[in-house]
Amino acid sequence: MEALQPHSSLKQLILKYYMGARFASWFHSLTNIVDLRLYNCDRCQHLPPLDHFPFLKILVLWGLRNLEHISAEDKVKDFAGDEMMMMSAASPSTTFFPSLESLRLIHCPNLKGWWRNETASSFPYLSTLYIENCPSLTSMPMYPNLHRLELKNNSWKVIPSSFVPSSKLKSLDIMGVEDIEYVPEEGIGNLTLLRELSITNCPNLVSLPDQGMGRLISLQGLHISDCPKLTSLPEGVGNLTLLQHLKIRDCPKLASLPEGISNLKSLSNLRIRCFPNLASLPEGLRCLISLQDLKIFDCSKLASLPEGMGNLKSLKLLWISDCPNLASLPEGLRCLASLKSLNIWKCPMLAQRCHKGTGEDWSKIAHIPDIRINPEAGHQESGMYVLDDEPLILTLFCCWFVYEDWFMPHTAAKLKFPYYWDEKCLEVEPPPKDEL
Repeated sequence: MEALQPHSSLKQLILKYYMGARFASWFHSLTNIVDLRLYNCDRCQHLPPLDHFPFLKILVLWGLRNLEHISAEDKVKDFAGDEMMMMSAASPSTTFFPSLESLRLIHCPNLKGWWRNETASSFPYLSTLYIENCPSLTSMPMYPNLHRLELKNNSWKVIPSSFVPSSKLKSLDIMGVEDIEYVPEEGIGNLTLLRELSITNCPNLVSLPDQGMGRLISLQGLHISDCPKLTSLPEGVGNLTLLQHLKIRDCPKLASLPEGISNLKSLSNLRIRCFPNLASLPEGLRCLISLQDLKIFDCSKLASLPEGMGNLKSLKLLWISDCPNLASLPEGLRCLASLKSLNIWKCPMLAQRCHKGTGEDWSKIAHIPDIRINPEAGHQESGMYVLDDEPLILTLFCCWFVYEDWFMPHTAAKLKFPYYWDEKCLEVEPPPKDEL
């Protein structure tokens, strides 16, 4: 690598599958670097000092399996001699990562922290932080200006750095965090600018804080799924008056929705899935005057829907699936002139009552233009494919891509998804779920 020294004006460097234990001494000369990405450098145990590159905006460390610390002060001299050591040991006025905006740490299983000896520093301009499969990572510098944080298959201990007063965090995605049981009341209450919160696949999460959740006054999207020990949703959810999308699925111990849901006047999309103990929906559902899309899946004990559903004047889509004990539809559905689509799948009693022309509930729904009823079918009937709320994604080797037209069934061919090939899959993140 020493013989490959680039020009000092280089702005982007992407290095893949480098098998050396340490990097070349010329790294210190990359003072104009803006975008630095290191992939699958398996033998790398130490990195050159990176924290004072004045123009570095994007840093990606992916698959550095033997790396334990990103900045090891005792190793500085090994890389660049006295000149770089002096840079790293500069006066306290020297800004730590003065331009860094995006940081991604992925598949670094032995990474423990930023420094060997903990040091108080913070990223002044970091706005996006993505950490995936770094289970040993337990400490990070502060990031007071962070806007987006995604944590997947890591320890909860790296999260509190974002729970600071006056936090600017707008999007928080927590997935596959096994050591979280309780979300701190005061911590999450500081996230008053948070717009999107997703908590998925946290097997030991028991509860969410009532008052803390209620202080998320800017929240527009809330997604909770695959939390088998979660026993209830906080009543504080009722304070989220700007909430537009609420998705709750695969939380088997949840037996009810909070009554405060009636206060969610901005809610347009409600999805409930796999609530085996849910016997009824709150009467407050009638107050959701902005609700346009209601999906209820896999609620085996659900026996009835609220009569007040006739007040849902904005409802356009109602989808009910795998609710075998649901025996009838509320009378109020007759009044829903805005309801354009009704899907009833694998609800045998309800399907019988909604049989065209002869069913007892047919008169309640006859005005709906698009009615699809099948008491037995899954997601395919008579050549018609119905896409669930998860995108169709195919994983192949190290790359992911999404179906294009020629992969799709003919009835779904109008759906357009971006896709990525080959090495591009290592350089871009999948599009947000809402864009799929």
